[in-house]
Amino acid sequence: MRRPVSTNPATLATLAALAVAGLLVVLALLFMAPGQEQKTWTGETLRVGYAEEYPFAFRDASGRVTGEGPETARAVLTQLGVTDIQWVLAEFSSLIPRLEEGDIDMIAAGMFATPERAKRIAFSLPTVRVGQGLLVRAGNPKGLSSYDEAARRPDVVLAVLAGSVEEAYLGGLGIPEAQLFTVPDVATGVAAVTAGRVDGLALSSPTVNLLARGTNGACQAAAPFVGPLTDGREDKGQAAFGFRKADTALRECVNGVLADFIGAPEHLELVGPFGFTARDMPGDTTP
Repeated sequence: MRRPVSTNPATLATLAALAVAGLLVVLALLFMAPGQEQKTWTGETLRVGYAEEYPFAFRDASGRVTGEGPETARAVLTQLGVTDIQWVLAEFSSLIPRLEEGDIDMIAAGMFATPERAKRIAFSLPTVRVGQGLLVRAGNPKGLSSYDEAARRPDVVLAVLAGSVEEAYLGGLGIPEAQLFTVPDVATGVAAVTAGRVDGLALSSPTVNLLARGTNGACQAAAPFVGPLTDGREDKGQAAFGFRKADTALRECVNGVLADFIGAPEHLELVGPFGFTARDMPGDTTP
């Protein structure tokens, strides 16, 4: 026979206190669970993620990771005394998730700082500012000269890099999904253009110009070409490094160097071989 629970006020108060204490312990365990920890750089090896996109980030013939993003990152990190760097190759669309998951500590891939991306990660000061371009087959068979025109024509199919701003631009113009061919990397996009699978590959203008020079005349940059417009002026994207929002100290240290380095003679000499000039420097220093 079960004994009735005591209704003594002191006993009830003790039971209530134990219940509250137990709940607090459970909540503490939940918040301390590994999956809930806020990831930050450990201060040891700095893992920098990049995706193959000329001229922002790529491996040269010797296997060295180079390009506008990696070379600028090396120069800045060296000034900060950070020389233990591990370069991590990834598909462009996976860079932000891998940063959030703690697989990498920084992104140096010519990633444009956009409001949508800034909801998830923190950006450094911008390193370059560039417009858009379109890689087409030699002779530009469809006569394409803007993203707007491509969106109006049902006979045009464009390749876009998964997770890129170009994918967002074209989607915002209302181009149907059937007219967008999403590719995981730039090489696949170039192959699709060359083979006639698509009518163009939408990327930043420096990338398009460099790619065109490497196709032995099979492809060219659409010219003249007008990128997305706002109030009659062409929109230009600002590339920046990406960090976890919790890594405030690391980002602020990087920004401290970038503020004086971007646009300086040493920086222009460093990124010049990749096609960037003083005209491509950021219009402001707002991260």
